[in-house]
Amino acid sequence: WIFTFLSIYFCIQIFGFLKSMFKRPISIENNKLYLRYGIMTESTIDIKNIELIELSSKDIETNKETRKLSFLGELESHNVIIRLKEEDTLIGLYGIRKSFKVLAFHVDNKIEFQDRINNTLQQL
Repeated sequence: WIFTFLSIYFCIQIFGFLKSMFKRPISIENNKLYLRYGIMTESTIDIKNIELIELSSKDIETNKETRKLSFLGELESHNVIIRLKEEDTLIGLYGIRKSFKVLAFHVDNKIEFQDRINNTLQQL
């Protein structure tokens, strides 16, 4: 009975996480970039703080300055790398905060994402 209950509870947790991925998308509002990975990690980056947006899937070594938005780390690929002028904070599950200067993550339409960021930067 215990394993059955834990299996059902685990399925409910996975379902909730997957649902949160669609309800909390990446967005650009009021000159801020809101990066969200469901309920697991999030960050709010001021557009003026972005130095470079690189479209790349090459492997990166994560360290104190380089992070991945995904809590799965190397298990999940990325196609966008954002380099910042100044450090920012990545807020994880249970409020765990990690600083970063380079952030790698995956977006569905990377070219459109890069164009929107660049257009917003030019308007500032």
